[in-house]
Amino acid sequence: MEEELRPVLKKELPHKFILEGMSRSYAAGSTARRILQGFPDYIFKNASVNPTNLKNNADEFERGIINAFRTKKDIKEWKGFISKEGYDYYVIARAGSPVKESCLYCHGDPAAAPKEVIERYGTTSGYYMKAGEVVDAFIVYIPIHIPLANARKAVAIFIGIYTIFFGIIFWLINKRFGWFYEKIELDKKTIEDISKEVLNLNHEMEDIVAERTMGMIGLRVADRIRNPVTVIGGLCRQLSKKEMEGIPKDKLEDILSECQKMEKIVADFDELVRSKRFLFKREDFNEIAYSIIRLVEQEIKDKDIGLSVNLYDKPLMFNANRQLIKIAVRHILGNAIDATPSGGKITISSSVKEDNIFLTITDTGKGMTSEELHRIFEPFYSTKGRTGMGLPLVRQIISEHMGEIIIDSKPNIGTTVQFTFPTRWMEKE
Repeated sequence: MEEELRPVLKKELPHKFILEGMSRSYAAGSTARRILQGFPDYIFKNASVNPTNLKNNADEFERGIINAFRTKKDIKEWKGFISKEGYDYYVIARAGSPVKESCLYCHGDPAAAPKEVIERYGTTSGYYMKAGEVVDAFIVYIPIHIPLANARKAVAIFIGIYTIFFGIIFWLINKRFGWFYEKIELDKKTIEDISKEVLNLNHEMEDIVAERTMGMIGLRVADRIRNPVTVIGGLCRQLSKKEMEGIPKDKLEDILSECQKMEKIVADFDELVRSKRFLFKREDFNEIAYSIIRLVEQEIKDKDIGLSVNLYDKPLMFNANRQLIKIAVRHILGNAIDATPSGGKITISSSVKEDNIFLTITDTGKGMTSEELHRIFEPFYSTKGRTGMGLPLVRQIISEHMGEIIIDSKPNIGTTVQFTFPTRWMEKE
């Protein structure tokens, strides 16, 4: 809108201000309302400390976020959990663009503002802004109180039934079969293990709720941002190839880098959705591994990382959804590339033993501490400032293939990830 639509409208209609085509906050709010039609409990707000439309006036919490964006220029996003009006939300906030000189046409001196703006919003707020300052943030409130409450209720009922049932059994046995008490004591450890599993059920259900919630909103948002990101990225690539006076090349590269991150997020979600449509069939694990290696070979060379590939000399056939396995292997290999410095080495090997096939990826990167290793499969946990959904997704994919993923890592030494899959699916006895 700022780069294409608004300049065209201003040129064609120099004395008119069309809110629907020239206001960034109006367009953001309108787009959000369309996206969130299927999510009635979600809240989107283009919060501002000096809004033209008082509906966008930031509350105390939102003003704190905006002030953080204003004082710390390197911070572009904030995430966290809050309670709002008695409900729990997961909040994602992103800093709005700094005020541009062109914005002062509407938000500078109200005496010079378009009459359409004055007639709609008056002259009390949204004016006297300064170029370069950050005055707003785009904030999404994702409700977690409903699914978490249902999950806790279900777990509480289950634990209650479990406790009552075993309490009655224990009481009857203790009352009528006192001689059996010693045997129950011997089985105490087993009962304690079962209790721990039941208590862990609550945490697992919360993980599932959080993952599905983020997945739903992520897919919807990714679908809406594909076109503008593609246009912005394409224009930046064209401009970066030319010598343009007045446009710092490093700024273009920064914009292009951020666009590439967003393009990758959209591509990952699209790939996951498409992959769900295919059925499992017999696949060669070596061939899948080779296809992924071909995709990242140039990236590895560009980072001056050594690559050693030692795959089994015969096809390793197993039941698989090809696209899902590619997503899992590509993610792990991508992590290895990110973690390995220039001059390091990545080793990829495959093997077979009895009824199982193996793929091992080893890097000489920075590694992980025991605490980080213990938490890597927790949703939203990340050591790289990302979403923290990658490894939980990988583990889910591996589980759907009746496989196993084992990760071993040591700080300043490196990380080894091993995939294990059965060559044939068989019912466990």
